[in-house]
Formats: sequence, C-alpha cells, structure tokens
Amino acid sequence: MSAASSGPPPDGEDVWVGSSFGIGYRHVRVTPASLDEEQPLISPSDTVVCFDGRLDNREELARLRHASAAVSDAALVLAAYQEYGDGFAAHLNGDFALALFDWSRQQLLLARDVMAARSLYYCPLPGTLLFASEIKCLLADPRVSAKPDEDGLADFVLNNWVDDHRTCFKGIYSVPPGQLIVATRDGITRRAHWAFDPTREIRFRSFDEYRDCFRSLFEQSVRRRLRSASPAGVTVSGGVDSSAIFCQAATLVRRESLPIALQGIAMTFPAGTAADEQMFLDEIERAYDAPIARVPASHLEFLTNAGAVIRHLETPSLVPHIQTGIFEHASRAGCRVVLSGFFADQVLFDRGYLVDLACRGHWMKIRHDLREFAAWMTEVEPGFFEQEFRGRMLRAVPPRWLFRVVKRRVDRWRANARYPALFTKAFRERARACSSARFAASERFVTVHAEQLYRHATAGHYVSSIRLETGVGSMYGVDVRYPFRDRDLVAFLMAIPGDIVNWQGVPKGLFRHALSGVLPDAIRDRRWKADFTELTEQSVQADRADLPRLLSGNCRVVSAGLVDGKVLAEMLKTISAGDNREGRLPDWRLPDPVGLELWLRSFFDSSAGAD
Repeated sequence: MSAASSGPPPDGEDVWVGSSFGIGYRHVRVTPASLDEEQPLISPSDTVVCFDGRLDNREELARLRHASAAVSDAALVLAAYQEYGDGFAAHLNGDFALALFDWSRQQLLLARDVMAARSLYYCPLPGTLLFASEIKCLLADPRVSAKPDEDGLADFVLNNWVDDHRTCFKGIYSVPPGQLIVATRDGITRRAHWAFDPTREIRFRSFDEYRDCFRSLFEQSVRRRLRSASPAGVTVSGGVDSSAIFCQAATLVRRESLPIALQGIAMTFPAGTAADEQMFLDEIERAYDAPIARVPASHLEFLTNAGAVIRHLETPSLVPHIQTGIFEHASRAGCRVVLSGFFADQVLFDRGYLVDLACRGHWMKIRHDLREFAAWMTEVEPGFFEQEFRGRMLRAVPPRWLFRVVKRRVDRWRANARYPALFTKAFRERARACSSARFAASERFVTVHAEQLYRHATAGHYVSSIRLETGVGSMYGVDVRYPFRDRDLVAFLMAIPGDIVNWQGVPKGLFRHALSGVLPDAIRDRRWKADFTELTEQSVQADRADLPRLLSGNCRVVSAGLVDGKVLAEMLKTISAGDNREGRLPDWRLPDPVGLELWLRSFFDSSAGAD
C-alpha cells in the first residue's frame, strides 16, 4: 500500500482539516481474492478503504451484512466497519495495514495488526495528515522536512530496537502494532484495537490434548499463509522450525488438494563446515519426493549493493548479500509468497517458565529440565542455561519498581561497555535512555511464561528483524509470511503452562511431539543447530577493507555528531594496519557505522545533521 492524504478529491472539494483529501495507491496482488479487485475501494456512502495484507478470518467476516466469501479483503474490511463502526479493527485477524476514510464523518482511521506484519506511517502537518506504507512517499511531499530523529536512530543502531511509534525520521511516526489512529478535525488520537490477554489461562487434562490443539493451530497458521495467487516458497534450512513449515505445507497441499505449487528454497554452505545442513534437506526430499532448490553460499557480503538496500529499507541496516539471493531465486521461480521459520525459538523455547516452577517450589523439575536443555542444545556453552536461570530469578524476586530502579542504574554503569566508544557520548546516552524507559510497562501477567512470550511478540528486536526481511523480500516482489507469528498460535502458547511447551524438559517438546509423522525423525530429534560464527567472521574481515573508503574524510556520521571523529580516525588507522586488538570496535559491530553513513547519504544532503 502506498497512499497519502494529498491532491484534490474527485469532486474538487476541500474536506480534510481545511486541506484536501485524496489517495494514490499501488496495489500488490498476492491473494486470489485480490486479483480482480480495485483499490482504493469506495462504498456508495463514500467510505474509502486502502488495505495491504491478508485477512485470516474471512469466513467469519463473510457472515456480516453486505459481505460474502467471494469478495476481497478490502471489501470485508468495509463490511466490518459498516457493522461495528470505529471498533471494526478488533474484528480483523491477519497480517494487515489499512486506511479508512469516512467521508460523511470527516474521519480517517489507520490500523495495523498486532504482530506488526505490515508497515504504515503517518506525518501530521498543519491542516493535513499524510500517511503511507513507505517513508519515501512521505518525504516526497515538499511540506515534509527530512531530518533524523536522534532518539529513534540511537535506539535502532545501538539497541537494535524498532520503536512501536517513533521512527528514525523526525516528525514521521509509525502506526503502533495493534493500535488505531483516529484523525478528525479536532485532532489525532490513538488507542488499542486488539491486545493479548495477559490473564488468559488454558488448562487441559492431558498432554495429548495440548499436543492436538497445538497441531491444529499450527496447521491453521501454515494454511492461512499458503493463501496465494502464485506459487508459494518456503525457506528451508534443515533446522526443526523451517523444515516443519515446509513439511506441514507439503502435507496440507497433498491431503487437502490445495491448488498451490510449493517450492522449497534453501541456502546451502560448503560441505563439512559447521553451517552445512544439506543432509537434512536430503531427508525432506526423500520423505516428500519434493526437490528443494539450493542456493549455494560460501561467504557473506554486507556491502554489496548496500546503498540501494538501505534506500529501500529506509533504515541504516546492512543485509548479507546471500539473504537477497533467497528472494531473488523465489522471484525467478514465480513465487510471490515466501514462508519463513523466524520466531520459533522465541515462542517455542523460552525458559521463563522455570521461574514459575521455582515459585511453586518445583526445584527437582527445574534441575531435570536444565539438564535436558544441555543434553539437547549441544552447541551451547556448558552452564549457560543455569546462569540464565539465576539471572531470571534475580530479576523476578525483587518488586517490579525496585527492579526498574536498579536496572536504570546498572544500565548507566554498563553504558560504556555496552555501546562502542566510536559513537559520541550524547548518542550513546540517548540509546541508554531509550532502553531504560522500556521497563515502565505495568501489565500484570498470570505467569512469567506468559509475560516472556508477550515481550517476545511485541519486542522491537524482533520487529526489526521482520521489517528487514520483509523489506528485502519486497525488493523482489515477494511477500514474506511468518507462521510462528500467528496471533492465535501465540495467544495459545502464552496461555498454556511453559513446562508443557518444553514437555519433559525437551526444547520445543510440544512442537516435536505435534509434528510426529510430518517432520522426518532425523530432523525432529536434532540436538544441534548450524553454526555460522566462522562464516560471519570471515565475511566481516573481508568487509573491513572497505571501511576506510566509506568512513574516511568528511563523512556524514561525524558531521551529524553521531560518531566521534577522533575515535573513528584511530579505528581506521588500526584497520589499515591489520590490527584489531581487544578494546577496539568489535568485528560484529563494524556494519553499524557503515549502515548509518549510507543511510545519511541516502536520505539527507551534505548539510543534514541531527538537531
């Protein structure tokens, strides 16, 4: 969706807060129902709908007045608005961003789904509200002045956090996930239209009931995301999560005769390395007689075409070149949809439930599960899970208000070690302040397990990863979808006990049991993950050679006051000499100043800086 409230309306009237209202729309046709629809959709009562995404509860919405299962998702949004008024967004389930303008009420509504699958931005101006699915569309308006937002920028670069409302551009805001922006002549307000219930509990009589319910929800999640007017791709690594999606999708296509072509796509690495998982791809191909396309990769290249990628993503993010290769292959294969296994670790193997067990005095169970974790996760350092548990207990025991106070003081003390000295003190302090402010939440959860899964579902770290992957996919006309971020699936996992999710102390135990007969046992029983450490280090070392070219001279990160020029000069001198002694900028943080430099070059002229 690409829309903005600018330009004359069809009848030439000025109707939007003393200005004019009009919509420009670039429609991406992905679902079958979208092939013949026209957007913006305008009702006889002059209600205008722009919709980007996919609705998963179409059957429910089709029972509303003036709706049917054959109409487009945008038409179902309109039917929901006609039925429920301003509360319509609470009845929408799926991946979406939308804009609805009620001509008779002179009211604009902007909404996003709670899982942040789609982007939607807005920019308030005197007498006008601009909105768009890409920030570039807003910047194209001559009334919008492009300036960096230092708080949003520091949070993104140093904390890897995407704020739910603030962006890296001053005066341009994101519609928060699960919230509704209401704009009228009287002003702009925002409120939640849907949120997870922190007090919900689901308790069955047996593990088999949990397993069967999870299996049904997982099937539903994959089926929802297979809704496509073109072949659907699945990124398959050979790990438990992505392999399960592909195998479940193949099972559904075969069992239900779904009219969709399925394409597995795997990034493969040199045989014999710690990142090589091709043996598991072979297992899937034998089990389903379904060839998986393999995209070979021997190294990562962050700087290849980096400027164009950053311009498209609109954030100072560097992406490994081989990641774009997956979507490039999908596009050539005719896939407009790709399913990703991201977020499984967060919802299927969180250990917060150990604190719940401790509160109930189940210390023998805790000891057993910690031992099982170590036995299954063989690539993890010995003692990691025990140390993690102790840290969780230290955070859980004191009152929340006391924890927040201590956390702020500890963050201030650790700031120098946490953030590279390459960045200016003011920039680092902004990042620290943003991080500390996030501990002001007051939700009361029924279990620590529920709270942890909720934090994962709403965390800016993971929204950042999603925005990056979906942004790269869109460069190739591919819609990336996430079965493990299905709202109903996440809500179920939040509501059940954490020790059921990790049944008998086995990481993702519920998941592994539920996929019996679907996922080959060699993958279902895997006890290690691929290790990309060596590959990443080699690639960063190769990219270091280009740093002097990108960051020397009068670079923008220094003139904007974000990077310390003296420290940068010393770092570049050290890199040129081939030295990277302890205390220098860590190799894994080297892309940060480069991405920031290219972002400033892409969106601001040479005189632009941070106010």
